[in-house]
Amino acid sequence: MDERELVQDSWRWVVGLLPTDLEASAVEKLAIRRRREITSAGDLLRLVLAYAVCDLSLRETSAWAQMAGVAKLSDVAVLKRLRGAGEWVGAVVVQCLKERGLSAPSVGGRLVIVDATVVSKPGSTGTDWRLHLGVDLACARILSFELTGVEGGETFRRMPVAAGDVVIADRCYAHPNGVASVLARGGHVVVRLNSHTLPVFTRRGEAVDLEAVLSGLGEAEIGDWPVAFRSGGTLYPARLVALRKTVGAAEREQRRIRHEYTKKGKRISARAMAATAYVAVLTDLDASTVSATDVLELYRLRWQIEIAFKRLKSLLKLDRLRAKDPALARCYLFAKLLAAILLDDLCERLPAFSPWGYPLRIQARQPLALAATLG
Repeated sequence: MDERELVQDSWRWVVGLLPTDLEASAVEKLAIRRRREITSAGDLLRLVLAYAVCDLSLRETSAWAQMAGVAKLSDVAVLKRLRGAGEWVGAVVVQCLKERGLSAPSVGGRLVIVDATVVSKPGSTGTDWRLHLGVDLACARILSFELTGVEGGETFRRMPVAAGDVVIADRCYAHPNGVASVLARGGHVVVRLNSHTLPVFTRRGEAVDLEAVLSGLGEAEIGDWPVAFRSGGTLYPARLVALRKTVGAAEREQRRIRHEYTKKGKRISARAMAATAYVAVLTDLDASTVSATDVLELYRLRWQIEIAFKRLKSLLKLDRLRAKDPALARCYLFAKLLAAILLDDLCERLPAFSPWGYPLRIQARQPLALAATLG
């Protein structure tokens, strides 16, 4: 579905997917103060989506609003409305996620993949915003999000976790306190190990020489060892599951590491280079029910969130932040997320779509009556 359809031809479908308390929340969050020109929350949200999803300039948004019959606003008036709508649009995103079961207890557990991506301001080459996402792997839907500045680090503590959930993440999330927070909420983890941030111990609390342990693996051989990690003085039992890469895969990783370190002007340690030969994963999943191979297969599925980010960036142009003003940028990014959620829901309902573009509300004539009419 083209993004412009979201705010034009398909708007009647979109309205049915929005929270029912849209008007009340717009007033509560001060997105609507005086109903002049913009007279409803639906019109305001449509204006926001036109600006963010269709990537219109303020002047183009003003022209679109008048042509679409939404409102007659100058580009300055559009800017004012958008800057005041950010917190409200974020609240709408949260409400949509709650209606998807964000706060509902999980039955049998979900596979939840978490990751973060960087968004930069126009003309910036650094990190200005960081978008944290949690994705339900079974239905490839966004479960949770948080938008932070550059100071917002990647941690499991940002993510809502229900009892039984299996949370999968890359090595950026390998921090003792974050992993312990998932276990404390009744969840399970599958996380790529970073020995610098998440050192492992024996079950008796003795330090493990990770390099010595992994060096015993042959090519494409999988190892599975009982280990533990420490958080807040508590020793948590876990498993270390590791695989030695093929020579080709290890060399590709070494080239990537060299390029990354060279760009940052850093020296590569021999230990870091040795680590490129392995994939090591920490998990608390029971070895009697989840094999080492299955643990690695679960970690491999983490690439699904990379696909989700690529979709957000390629289809919705999430990484092409147009606004330098913080309030406007926040509104823009929240609107992109809301569009992603709505597009997911619309795609799920595609079988209910019809060529005439709206659901039928009249009763069809009986075949014999119709034949008689046609004579």
